[in-house]
Amino acid sequence: MRVIGTVAALLAVLAVSAYAGVITFGGSWGEHGFNMVSETPGGIEIVYSLHEIGVEELVVDGETMHQVAVSGIFLPNDEGAPNLPGTGRFIAIPQESSARVRILASRTEVFHDVNLAPAPPIPLDTDDSPPVYEKDPAIYDVNAYYPAEPVKLSEPMQMRGVDCVILGITPFQYNPVTRELVVYLDLRVSVEFVGGNGHFGEDRLRSRFWEPILQGHLANYSSLPEVDFYGPSRLTDGGYEYIIIVPDDPVFIAWGDTVKAWRKLQGITSEVFTTTQLGGNTVQAIETFIDTAYANWDPAPVAFLLLSDFQSSGETYGITSPMWNNYCRSDNMFADVNNDNLPDLCHARICAQNQTHLSTMINKFLSYEREPYTDPGYYDHPLIACGWQTSRWFQFCTEVVFGYFVNVHGKDPVHQYNVYDGNPSPGCAWSTNQNTYMVVNYFGESGLGYVPDTNPHTYQYWNNGSAAGINAAIEAGAFILQHRDHGFQTGWGEPDYDIYDVQQLTNDMYTFVFTINCLTGMYDWYNECFTEAFHRSEHGALGLIAASDVSYSFVNDTYVWGYYDLMWPDFMPDYPVYPSPPLYPYTNLMPGFGNVSGKYFLQQSSWPYNTSNKNHTYHLFHMHGDA
Repeated sequence: MRVIGTVAALLAVLAVSAYAGVITFGGSWGEHGFNMVSETPGGIEIVYSLHEIGVEELVVDGETMHQVAVSGIFLPNDEGAPNLPGTGRFIAIPQESSARVRILASRTEVFHDVNLAPAPPIPLDTDDSPPVYEKDPAIYDVNAYYPAEPVKLSEPMQMRGVDCVILGITPFQYNPVTRELVVYLDLRVSVEFVGGNGHFGEDRLRSRFWEPILQGHLANYSSLPEVDFYGPSRLTDGGYEYIIIVPDDPVFIAWGDTVKAWRKLQGITSEVFTTTQLGGNTVQAIETFIDTAYANWDPAPVAFLLLSDFQSSGETYGITSPMWNNYCRSDNMFADVNNDNLPDLCHARICAQNQTHLSTMINKFLSYEREPYTDPGYYDHPLIACGWQTSRWFQFCTEVVFGYFVNVHGKDPVHQYNVYDGNPSPGCAWSTNQNTYMVVNYFGESGLGYVPDTNPHTYQYWNNGSAAGINAAIEAGAFILQHRDHGFQTGWGEPDYDIYDVQQLTNDMYTFVFTINCLTGMYDWYNECFTEAFHRSEHGALGLIAASDVSYSFVNDTYVWGYYDLMWPDFMPDYPVYPSPPLYPYTNLMPGFGNVSGKYFLQQSSWPYNTSNKNHTYHLFHMHGDA
């Protein structure tokens, strides 16, 4: 039921084109975005406020159309629908309960003669064709508002055993026949919990490793009861936090025991299981084992490691992986216990085929953890690499990360860039993508200040990258390497960097690589892929995050910003709500858990729109290394 309290409707009789640019609104009820008003065991109240919107014109097949943007909303609407910005937040609800939403009050402004453009499809990273703006007649030919309501709740779901819903807010309604746009300047919304036992989450599934993820996404995280992660009940023999799955082979078993012994010294209950113990090297056997452990063990498993390459890689040993949707191999399916496409455990794989691989890959992370590097330059010079493509966000995504490290942490990142398509010059737009205003306003001068509002750099700045430059930066010491551009099975498009270049490395201070592109992590390929080669190299990567097939633009960038916000929670300080609660005492600088958190961040981004492209992303990206 929709209940309207105070409604102040201000009719804007002029065409919206008269307001092209940034339109600001005064008298807001809260900070821009989500504001927590009250939080009780019976429900929450939130104020969502718009301080400003951006309005731009674009010409499609000779027709002048409008597009609307809101700071902090990164992704477009569904393909063919009016491209109205929408956003969401996870709300924890008690066990066995349901939730219902009401609009308690709102403040609106109405704009007339708005010819709102439809949302284009989100392209594959490999698709360089121009965006297609094709109206969905089921929406554009109907004399009704889209969406029907500005507020929506998802069906109940779970985040690591915590029942939750997504509160979606699209602070607009558009009638494509009358061309009237209603803008919700403020919304006061209640989410009421109905029924249930009053307890939030299953305590058995709570973990010090997952707690930063829960806090980082649940708007009402403080409603969860405190759990003593070191209490006597956690020191039982009823389960293990870390599952290490190996082929039934003495060499792999021995190296699995090495990992287990180290994790146990760190206070992490761990155990090694062979595929024979699981019932065979089949998808069903592995998935049944993990699901059963998750449902029954105490302590419940937090993460699992598949200690072997994929089984069809041409070697004697291997561990299989499910095929998701006839599209890509996805260990995420093993981690998704409740079949919502999102991981309930952290999943990792070390693609070893033999003793040499095992020794190299495992000893690298053991030495890294046992004797951390003390050279300050290693931590001061993260390596940022990308290709400029004017129609994409590759360059903006990486410069946001670059600017965050400079402006927040005082680091001195190294960049290696090349131009794939376009002619960047000082003062040009970061991208021609129609949602660019949203991300620039959030991360730019009017927002977090990580980047200028326009590109400040010359063409030469954007075209300085090389394989030699990348290797020199790694050799000098770089704790992470963030890449965003095109990729293929054996390397990157821009800068041109492939397996041959990895083999030239001689450093002993290993970098962690985020290779966010297509195909570089295709571990079921008939040959050695880029990620496997980088990880197996004696002087290569400590670990990597990579996609197992062709990935999608824009959702990839959103996923990147999501995993950074777990590892460095001040990356997006207003997420999930304002004011943000104090940070949980257990931090999580583990990229494998960053991979998990980035997927949950993507899920709520622009909810309920573009669910299909998001699902692809959840299943594509894998942690290569120990969890």
